[in-house]
Amino acid sequence: MSVHPFTDEKLTELFERGLSDPEIASKFGLTRQAVKYRRKKLGLLRSRLFTDQQLIELHELGLNDREKAERLGVSIGAVNYHRWRLGLKANWYRTLGRKFTDSQLIELHGKGLNDVEISRELGVSRDSINYHRNRLGLKSNYGRK
Repeated sequence: MSVHPFTDEKLTELFERGLSDPEIASKFGLTRQAVKYRRKKLGLLRSRLFTDQQLIELHELGLNDREKAERLGVSIGAVNYHRWRLGLKANWYRTLGRKFTDSQLIELHGKGLNDVEISRELGVSRDSINYHRNRLGLKSNYGRK
């Protein structure tokens, strides 16, 4: 049976240097859970890496949980939990690849353009326009001219 050079002192040192549990685990060939268990036994608790205000500000920008997690340097699960705790609804519909904003769609719809005309104007599929129009609760302009 091989003995790992994993000691409480070494764990404390790496923790204080800011290494994450997965990084510490990989150094010693251990599981993340084993490191977390020992770290908690030693009273080495992780403080939150972001404030509620930071999360609220990113949420107000319209970012989804994945985007918030990337900006904050934390897991999606951490963002999801704290967003839920703050009573914030998920911005699930936001994607980085979207080529238009809701306000552009609303403006063109308000001018009386139908889905095909809007899709040509914005350079996206009619199905995409139909989906987002329905999501925004807008009625179809088909046949209204």
